[in-house]
Amino acid sequence: MKKELYSELRTIYETAADNPHTFRVSLKMKDMVDERILRESVATTMRRYPYFSVRMEHGEDGFAFVPNERPVPVLHQDEPAVLASPQTDGHLFAVCFWKNKIHLEVYHALTDGAGIYELIKTLLYYYCSAYYGVTLSAESIRLADSPVDPAEWEDPARAIRDYSGAICVEKWNKPAYQLVDGGRITLSPDCICYNIRIPEAEFMRFNLSNDGSPGTIVALFLARAIQNLRTEKGGDDPVVIAMCVNQRRAIRAPLAHQSLVGDVRIVYDERIAKFPFMRQATCFRGMVALQSDTDMVLKELSEYASTIDALEALPDENARHEYCVDLMNRVTKSMSATISYVGKANFGEAEKYIQEFHVLPATALPSSATPLTLELSAVNGSFYVNFMQYFPEQDYLDAFIRELRANDINYDVLYLTPTNYPLMGKIW
Repeated sequence: MKKELYSELRTIYETAADNPHTFRVSLKMKDMVDERILRESVATTMRRYPYFSVRMEHGEDGFAFVPNERPVPVLHQDEPAVLASPQTDGHLFAVCFWKNKIHLEVYHALTDGAGIYELIKTLLYYYCSAYYGVTLSAESIRLADSPVDPAEWEDPARAIRDYSGAICVEKWNKPAYQLVDGGRITLSPDCICYNIRIPEAEFMRFNLSNDGSPGTIVALFLARAIQNLRTEKGGDDPVVIAMCVNQRRAIRAPLAHQSLVGDVRIVYDERIAKFPFMRQATCFRGMVALQSDTDMVLKELSEYASTIDALEALPDENARHEYCVDLMNRVTKSMSATISYVGKANFGEAEKYIQEFHVLPATALPSSATPLTLELSAVNGSFYVNFMQYFPEQDYLDAFIRELRANDINYDVLYLTPTNYPLMGKIW
């Protein structure tokens, strides 16, 4: 079924060789990957997710996703795939494997973390059941031949226009403290990633005892780390952490597969810096709640409709690309760093076979003025913090680690790696 695009358009027009708008979900399994079982499991899984087995079509009517008759590629390689290219037969989703690692390569216009987590649950169910010769529970798993709910196909954002409801608080859109202006970092074209692991049970107890949640507490640690390193050279603008949020709950569309990610801007100013830690956590949690409620999300989706109208009025694709890139660069001036947390994975009984889990998005780009991104995941009893930065200095990592130590939180820095995310072929 051909799918005309809407929520996906801004991401598509922002996409470029140096900003592919992709992400990699990397699962390090406890045992070596069996290629035959993985290929069979991917093929079985894709029967349940036809909307992820597509290619992009560009014609007179604009962009559309159309069914891709070629199977989703399963590539024996550790390096990232190039989506929408001959290597992946035009697919916007692919699977790579190497030794005991399984990588899922995803174009962000296709879906987001919450959307791909459902597919991962299904894939792990079939793969681990066959690999270990066990019968795993199928509870909450979308099985291959179960019906696809129409709500999975429909784009809930398309119907939201001209919303005029009242909102509790305006989102911060003023200048924020910029790491590059502080003089402590040297921008690099290469992104490096420090992988940090934290015991889940211990960290959850800390969150609950400090009126926080995993996402808001990590955001607070990051804000405090940046605040402690800020210099007069960086000016007086406050530290602002942009946190990605799943919009599905606010618009009552839990089954939608589209990329429905918004952001909240959490301000850590001089006033909040003087509060005790728990009160700071309460402030952060409150700012997230107020900016992610239904009225705020509906207002933002209504504003997105205006953006689409503006894009349609432009003469060609190059003009639309320049418009979206300019919009992105202006928006990112109002944030110091970003954090994303999809939520606890809940992959079912197959989680016990996962040794490590990492999400690596292609979002922490120097051109975006926010060269530091933290991606938080929770799988099989551990939280994983991927500390991704486009600069070689360790000052901010060290300051973040000091926050963990000051609050008696156990952690392991697993390793330092380049950030390997998928690339994109030419799409327009």
